[in-house]
Amino acid sequence: MIKNNWIYPVICLASLNALLLGQAPLFFSCLLIVCLLRLWCLHQPALLLVSGLVLGLGGCRFWLARCAYEQPVRPNNQVYKIQPDTIKVAGDRIQLMAQGQTDNQLLVCYYRCQSPIEKRQWQRIQQPLLLAGDIELERIARATNRNEFDYAQFMGQQKRCFYQANLMDGTVFRPIPPQGWRDRFHLLRQQALIYLRQLPPALRFHAEALLCGVQESDGQSYQNVLGQLGIIHLLSLSGLHVFYLVTIIRRLATLCRIPREWVNVSLFGLLPVYALFVGGGTSITRAIGLILLRLICEVSHFQQSRLDSWSWVLLVNLFWQPYLLLSMGGLLSYLMALGLIYQRQSGAFATAFWLGLLSLPVCLRFNYRWHVLTILINGLIAPLFLPFMLGLIVVAIGLWPVSHTVVWLEEGLLTTLYKGLAWVATFPYATITFGKIQLIPLFLIVVVTLWLMATTSRRAKFGWWAVISLYAISFIGIHFNPVGRVIMFDIGQGDSLLIQQPFNQHNLLIDTGGRLALRQKKWQRRPIVSRAEKITVNYLYSCGIDHLEAIALSHQDIDHIGDLDKILHHIRVKRLICAAGLPQNQQFQRQMRSHLKTVAIEPYLAGQHFMIGHQQINVLAPVTAGPGRNADSLVLQARIGGASWLFTGDLEKAGEVAIVDRYPQLRVDYLKVGHHGSQTASDPQAIAAWQVKGALISAGRHNRYGHPHPATLRTLKRANVPFWNTADCGMLEWQYGFGQVPIIKTTLKDCV
Repeated sequence: MIKNNWIYPVICLASLNALLLGQAPLFFSCLLIVCLLRLWCLHQPALLLVSGLVLGLGGCRFWLARCAYEQPVRPNNQVYKIQPDTIKVAGDRIQLMAQGQTDNQLLVCYYRCQSPIEKRQWQRIQQPLLLAGDIELERIARATNRNEFDYAQFMGQQKRCFYQANLMDGTVFRPIPPQGWRDRFHLLRQQALIYLRQLPPALRFHAEALLCGVQESDGQSYQNVLGQLGIIHLLSLSGLHVFYLVTIIRRLATLCRIPREWVNVSLFGLLPVYALFVGGGTSITRAIGLILLRLICEVSHFQQSRLDSWSWVLLVNLFWQPYLLLSMGGLLSYLMALGLIYQRQSGAFATAFWLGLLSLPVCLRFNYRWHVLTILINGLIAPLFLPFMLGLIVVAIGLWPVSHTVVWLEEGLLTTLYKGLAWVATFPYATITFGKIQLIPLFLIVVVTLWLMATTSRRAKFGWWAVISLYAISFIGIHFNPVGRVIMFDIGQGDSLLIQQPFNQHNLLIDTGGRLALRQKKWQRRPIVSRAEKITVNYLYSCGIDHLEAIALSHQDIDHIGDLDKILHHIRVKRLICAAGLPQNQQFQRQMRSHLKTVAIEPYLAGQHFMIGHQQINVLAPVTAGPGRNADSLVLQARIGGASWLFTGDLEKAGEVAIVDRYPQLRVDYLKVGHHGSQTASDPQAIAAWQVKGALISAGRHNRYGHPHPATLRTLKRANVPFWNTADCGMLEWQYGFGQVPIIKTTLKDCV
C-alpha cells in the first residue's frame, strides 16, 4: 500500500528540515507544499497519517537543534576527559577533543608540544587523559569572509562543539585506566591507528580513511589531487567500501561452509560496532543502515524496495543528525545512493559515468570548479578504485610485520597512480572555474538527471537539453553578473582588496596579504594553507574568476605581498602593478623568480595612470623610486561606480600631506585607511582636505600592534567620518551598478 511512496514523507521532512534551519525559506516552502499536495493526491490515509506524525516530530526536533546551535550552553566543567583516538598531531601542534564529565559537552583544545620526544609520546598515547582545572574558553571563530569555509559552523552543526581552548605550556594531563566499554573501545581504535601509522604515507592515509574514518593533515596532497579531478567521493564518501567488506565476509563464510543465518546474526553485531569504530561518519552510517535494513527484511521475509529502504535510513538519520544534508558529505552520500537506485543502464562504466554526472552540481556548489575529464575519469577509476585500494590495504596490513619489501612496492604503485592523476589534474585549461551554483538550478539539475538515469523514453533528449540549459544559465549568471564590487577581505593583519568590475571581465587585486613565517625545525612543521588560498582564491573561484587583469602591490612588507606567490600559483595574472623601485628589491625578486615568464611587471610613479578594462586608475604616489618602504607606498585613486576611492597602502602622514599639496582638488568618498589604522597615518589635515565620507580599516583581531590606534579613530570621529574595521565587521563589500544602493555591507551581522 505504501510501497515506493516513503520517498514523499522523506522529501517533506527534508524540506521542513531546510526550512526550519534557515535554508532558502521561499524555495523549500514551495517544495514542501508541492510534496504535501502529492501526498494528498495519492489517497492513502495511512501514508498521510504517518507523514503528519513524522513532520510533527521532525519539526520539534529541528527547532530544538536550531536553538541549541544558535544559543549554545557554555561548558561549565572543571574536569574533561580526552580519548586517545581523538588526539591529532600535526607538526608541533596537538588537537584534542575533550568531553566534559558533568554535561558531556565537547571542547576542542590546542596544545603546542615542546620537543620531538614529547611529540612521539602524544602519538603513542594509549590511555584516556583527564584535563582538570580552570580553562579559558572562547567561541570557535566563525568565517568572516563570504564563501569562506566556516569551521565554527561545521563543528557546531556536525559535531555539536562550540567552544575551544588554547592550553598553555605546563598544562597537566593525567592518564587514567580505561573505565567502561566506551573507554576500551576508544583504546582499541587508537591501537589500530598506531598500527596503521607504521605503513608508508600513501597506504597509511588510505587505510586510515577507509577503515577508520580518519583523514590526517599529512594526506592533504592526496585529497587535493582527487578534489581537483572531482573524484573526492572515492575516499569513502559513498560508503561503498562497507558493501565490499560485507561481500568479502559472506564469501569467506561460504568457503568455510558457515550457515548464512550465522553470518547474518554476526553482521547484526559487527556492523554497529564498525560504525562506532570509524566514528559514525555520514556515509558509513548510511551504508550500514541500508545493510542492516536489508538483513532485517531477509530474516523476516519482508519484501521492501530499495527506494523505501533508502527513505527509511534517511528519515532516521535526519532525526539523529538534523544538519546532515547541509554538508557536502551528507548530501553527496545520500544522493549517490539514490542514483544507484534509479540507475537503469548496466555496466560499471555506465554506473560511474551517471554517478559522476549526478554529483557534479553538488561539487560545483561547494568546490566551484570542474575538470573537463571528471566524468570520464570517474567512469574509468571509480569501478576499480575501491576494490584495488582495499586489496592493497589488506595485503599491506597483513604483510607489514613479515615483509616490508612488498608493502613498499605497493606504496610505489600507489604513488605512481597519484602522480599520474596529478599530471592529468594539471592539464592546461582543463579545469573550468564555474563558480558557486545556486540552490534552485542545483535542485532542478539533480531531478532531471535522476529522471534521465531512470528513463528509456525517446523524450530523454529534452531532459539533456534541460540539463545543458540549466548549466548554461547558471554559468552566464555567475560569470556575467552586472553588479560591480569593491571588496576588502578580512585577511588578518594585512591588506588585500579587490575591485571587481561588472560582468567579471576586468578585475584588479590590490595587495595579497601574508604572514611572516617563523623558522621551524622539521619536526615542528605542519601543512598550512595560506589565508590567500582560504579566503581570496576561494572567493574568486566562487565568483567564477580564475584570472585577474592585474595585481597592484603597494610596497614590500610581508603583510601586503607575502602571499603573492600563492595567488600566482592558483590565479592567472596578466601584469603586476607596483611603485618604481620595487622591482629592484631583492626580496621581491626572489618571490617573482619563477613567474617572470608569465607575468609582466609595470612600475609607476605619481602622475601616471593605467587602465583596468575601461576603468582608469590614477597613481598619486610615490614621486621618486624607492626600495619599497612605507613611505614609498603605491597610492591609487579611482572613480568607481560614481564614488571616489583612495587606496594608500602603508603611507604615513607626511606622504598624505604631500598628496594634499600636489592634488588640492582631490576629494575622497571612501578611504582605505593607511597602515591599518596606525597613528603614523591618517593625518587630520588630509582627512579634512579630502572630505572623506567613509573609511575602511584592515586590521587583524587582537593584533600585537594595537591597530587601529585610538588616535586614528579619534581623528575619524572628529571629522564625522564613519569607519568599518575588518577585525570587527569581517569582509567589507561595496556594490554598485544594476540598481544597487552604494553602501558598505559587512559580513558579521553583529557589527555596529
